[in-house]
Amino acid sequence: MRLRILLVLMLFFAWNSLFAQSTLKIGHVNVQELVQKHPDTDSIHGVIELEAKDMEDIYTEMLEEQQEKMETFEAESAGYSDFMRKTKQEELLALSQKIQTFNQTAQQQIRQHNIQLLQPVYDEVNSAIKKIAQENKFTYVLDISAGTVAYISPDSEDITARVLEELNK
Repeated sequence: MRLRILLVLMLFFAWNSLFAQSTLKIGHVNVQELVQKHPDTDSIHGVIELEAKDMEDIYTEMLEEQQEKMETFEAESAGYSDFMRKTKQEELLALSQKIQTFNQTAQQQIRQHNIQLLQPVYDEVNSAIKKIAQENKFTYVLDISAGTVAYISPDSEDITARVLEELNK
């Protein structure tokens, strides 16, 4: 009796395994391509470029100020006392550090703002992928833009164009 139950269970699991494999449907998309072709991406890039230009203008002004102060220091340093020379050098060093900190902070702020502005685009792309996957009964949809997929079977369906259509509706 136990042997019969064991045999029935083995047949049941084998049948389930075969059935599950036959209904597996895999698709793939290029998320980066979808984000780049999203209707809002160009305006987001425009906002980020404008912000980056503003930051670059401030950075350039700071560098020009530093250059002027260094030229003044070099021209007048012979007449300074040791205390005054050391004080001016410390001021120049502090200004250099301020400029470096500004540049790092500005770049970080631009990256964060870019991520913040693009997040709704990624959310919309993911929603469209999910919708197309559910409508077409895909078991898995792989993102090939990350470069981590080692192999794509010819049976895997590229749904990038369908998702792009959905995004453009």
